Amino acid sequence: MITGPVSIVLLGCAGAPPPPAEQPEPAPAEAPAPSAAPTPEAASGAEAPVAEPSAASSAPEAPAAPRRDDSVPDDYALMRGDCVELGKQLTALTRSEQVAALSARLTAEQRSETEKRIDAVAATLGEQYAQACEQNVGKHVDPRSLKCAFDARSVKAFEACLNGPPSE
Repeated sequence: MITGPVSIVLLGCAGAPPPPAEQPEPAPAEAPAPSAAPTPEAASGAEAPVAEPSAASSAPEAPAAPRRDDSVPDDYALMRGDCVELGKQLTALTRSEQVAALSARLTAEQRSETEKRIDAVAATLGEQYAQACEQNVGKHVDPRSLKCAFDARSVKAFEACLNGPPSE
């Protein structure tokens, strides 16, 4: 059976793919261009004052305030639902990493059996995490850590978001 190697693989750290590149924020929409229809002064032959197009477009705008996610207050208290969702995220990440690490030489039957075992172990890890997390329900947490964990693309990144560097 392959149980021994799978258990060892599941307990070990898997290589993490590089984090996705940060996407730049879209540029603010510019004002619509002035219409091409001639003004009444131009139609009558009188010279209209010529506006400097570069002056209008290069006028210094007030710097835009950085966007801030206000959907979660700074003094957010951990809820049971957060723990359940964190457990699900850990389950999905664990499964994804372990399935990706399977040998291409496995037969379809071996792969199927191994994936079933991976699913079971990943689900157990997620449930254990959720149960341990529930001991902290009601305590204040940094909402950015939660968001980071939910957006994590690897188990290592997930753990780094929640365990972070030690505070001094």
